[in-house]
Amino acid sequence: MKLRTLHTMTLFAAALPALAAPNCPAPQVLQGSDCTLVTAAGWVIAGQGTATVFNMYVPPNATGPVRFDFTTLNSSLGSNYTGYLGFRAGVPGKSGSQIVTLQDVVAGGPDSIGHVNPGEQELFVVTEVCWDPTCTAAAPQGAVPNMFSAQILMSSPNPMDINITPSPRLTLQFLDGNRVNWEGAENLQRANSPVSIVPNINLGATPDTRYTYTGTAVNLPFAVLSVTNLNNPNPITGTVSLQDLQHNTIVKATLPGIPPQGAAGFLVIGRTPGDPLGLFPSSTVLPAGSDGIFHGALVIQMSGLTPAGFNIVRAQEYNGNSMMNLQVIHSPIP
Repeated sequence: MKLRTLHTMTLFAAALPALAAPNCPAPQVLQGSDCTLVTAAGWVIAGQGTATVFNMYVPPNATGPVRFDFTTLNSSLGSNYTGYLGFRAGVPGKSGSQIVTLQDVVAGGPDSIGHVNPGEQELFVVTEVCWDPTCTAAAPQGAVPNMFSAQILMSSPNPMDINITPSPRLTLQFLDGNRVNWEGAENLQRANSPVSIVPNINLGATPDTRYTYTGTAVNLPFAVLSVTNLNNPNPITGTVSLQDLQHNTIVKATLPGIPPQGAAGFLVIGRTPGDPLGLFPSSTVLPAGSDGIFHGALVIQMSGLTPAGFNIVRAQEYNGNSMMNLQVIHSPIP
């Protein structure tokens, strides 16, 4: 069963005159006779109560099809892990799924995405990350078991078609059985900025109020952060600061080293003493507004970036039984 099942293309061979190479505006890059653009998904979740839907869409005003090809697939351990890595995927609303690896989904692979015609789309859902060909083995030590990162290359002989085509979009789902409890959407992106700023972060201000519950809902908002290191030959390191609305730094922490092609996810503030997911310790006290909530900005300053590399920074806020993706601003200065 192929993943691409929403439409079928018929290709006709014809003798075409030689065409001049297109002029590809940055950040597009000429490869052969096509302009190409690398897009990246830094934190795809699948399994353990989560799933991710991939959507590739080409608008009807494109002059021709746009091609989408997976080029990399990595675990959170990045280049430090060289074992088996794949995922289980299928088409939403249709029964059946299959286990695929990078070899299956790269250009020319049996389950590659390939060309998408103007006005059409490709859609598939990833339900599990696989660490062996049967998708039954546990994740290796230190790896996030239900997470992978990926790069998808967009290509077309017409650079304007790439400009008007949205980058592949992910819908991240948190499930209760077959029911979706939380859902957030994000476009694949790339950045190579040494500074990423989350200007609208909201956190419970004190340890005794931060992770208290009413039923299954946390009473005050809390936030999570993920950072992905792509195409840099060395680890990304740096610092993370919480700033108030007047740009004053309240607390600062070290960003743990993230290996090449790797990713890491964190709670901005840990839940309990020694929480390995917390960037800041659970004892952190922040200045609160009259609502008992800290309102400010999260500033991530990174080192280890190279001109050819890029990074992806994501942030989400959980508030009660809802989740939203926070805005991330990329800047050369904090």
